[in-house]
Amino acid sequence: MLREFERTPVVTYALIAVNFLVFLLSLAMGLPRVFLAYGAVPAMIVFEHEYYRLITSMFLHADLLHILFNMWALFIFGRDIESTVGSGRFTLVYFLSGIAGGIAYVFYMLTYAAAFDPRAAFVPAIGASGAVFGVMGSFAVLFPRRPVAFFLYFLPIVAPAFAAIAIMGLIQTLLALALPFGSIAYTAHVGGLVVGMLMGLWFRALIRRRYYVLFYY
Repeated sequence: MLREFERTPVVTYALIAVNFLVFLLSLAMGLPRVFLAYGAVPAMIVFEHEYYRLITSMFLHADLLHILFNMWALFIFGRDIESTVGSGRFTLVYFLSGIAGGIAYVFYMLTYAAAFDPRAAFVPAIGASGAVFGVMGSFAVLFPRRPVAFFLYFLPIVAPAFAAIAIMGLIQTLLALALPFGSIAYTAHVGGLVVGMLMGLWFRALIRRRYYVLFYY
């Protein structure tokens, strides 16, 4: 395992709490209304310059299962990342990955809208998945040999973190190409994952350059 020293992952816990709080508030206000006002609607972001949607959309979730899966993954992977690189850098990973995922979604949907169906420009994306995939990407780089359990469709598999998360990334990429107009923003997952892995490489370089000690676990 790789770590500078143990820290309490306060940002991880705070993000989980804020996401659940926003989910409850969204239920009270009405989910469709909130999604249209604060979701990542490609046309509104690009043509109306409502860039705040790239951030607000990260805290919106469609239902209980959606938020539970995202927050479970953030809890599992986020704590080790934050404890290793610090709260500031972890926060950077989370938000930059989420924003990158949103930008990837916007670019893809506007391209699809121009080529095939104009309605695609007005489909909002919501969820913390881009940010969470970014955290997973950093985890894969910093803890490449850590065993990770995941489901390949309905088949449970345990594999080293880098291999497991790389497989998930490949699947997300194929699904993004096959289902551009589906109910899941696969392009956001891929965009977040790529940025998270790049930041993981940066963290490894910092760790090797300074006074950290590198272990494989």
